Amino acid sequence: MPTRIDTDRIRRDYPIAEVVAHHGIDLRRAGRALVGRCPLHHDRGQPNLHVYPDSRSWYCYRCAVGGDVIDFVMRVERLGFRAAVARLEGTRKPLPVVPIRPFRVPHPGRSRRVWDPAERACLAAAVELYHNRLLGEPMACAYLASRGVAPTTAECCRLGYASGDELVPYLRWRRLSVQAALRVGLLGRDGRELLAGRIVVPEIRHGQPIWLIGRLLTNDVERPKYLGILRPKPLLGWEAAARSASVVLVEGAFDWLTLVQWGVPALALLGTRVRPAVLRVLGTRFRRIYLALDADDAGREASSAIARALGPRAVPVRLPAGVKDVAELASSPEGRSAFTLALLQTQTAPVPLAQAA
Repeated sequence: MPTRIDTDRIRRDYPIAEVVAHHGIDLRRAGRALVGRCPLHHDRGQPNLHVYPDSRSWYCYRCAVGGDVIDFVMRVERLGFRAAVARLEGTRKPLPVVPIRPFRVPHPGRSRRVWDPAERACLAAAVELYHNRLLGEPMACAYLASRGVAPTTAECCRLGYASGDELVPYLRWRRLSVQAALRVGLLGRDGRELLAGRIVVPEIRHGQPIWLIGRLLTNDVERPKYLGILRPKPLLGWEAAARSASVVLVEGAFDWLTLVQWGVPALALLGTRVRPAVLRVLGTRFRRIYLALDADDAGREASSAIARALGPRAVPVRLPAGVKDVAELASSPEGRSAFTLALLQTQTAPVPLAQAA
């Protein structure tokens, strides 16, 4: 019986950029990608082949195909899977079998269930596809710019854009389970992408996405502005914020992105409803929680409820006059200093946020 090939090791040992260059393709830097002419079609004009060293992948936006280093050798040299591996390895000896461990959503995650390997792979593939698509989608990039989100923030937080017609072909091309994508909520029962037409914000834990939320580019009254896969929602930004003794609690994903951009430890509730389990986590993990929820009735009510539950360690923050939420400050040149001043003006003396000062 053929042994299972350690594809992760192959990807690590044979960097995709080096293999592509070895096949005579000149690559030039373009953001996170290396760009060159695709050997799979007559590539005239603007180069269509994008190589992503960070994710060890490649994609041609003309052919609508891509993958890892093995897929590249298979397509360019017209080889089968094992023959392509043998070409890379320079040997036809069997490769070691690698056990697959289940991936558990870390505390305080959105579920106690275990992601199976297929579901985990689909989430990672979706984040990769959406992020790569964002880089070539002018409308989505313009929207982020209008909200004050810098390209470096989009890259750091692995933001993406779901065009709505690429995920299923991409999963099939990657030989990933469409049924697994249905189970995690990437696809609806009709097979359509749940987050189509949205900026996608992933929650990343230990380098792996565990949840996604999407924001419409346009204000469509017939569709929800924000939509996330599966429920309940996690605390967005937990892994980085948990390293700090103090944290700023906000409502929305773009509020969180704004504070991340400013270097302020932050968590997003993704709404105003707070589960008792979340309150317990906040109360036991942080010495001080700054409540910077939206300056509307729902935000003020939620802030009061959290303050009552957590006691003196929860400090409401008064946003500048006329500002509804933290995200509104992102596009202002004085936004960061205005928010820092709001922190300093809280009635209870705050525990210093070193990165925000």
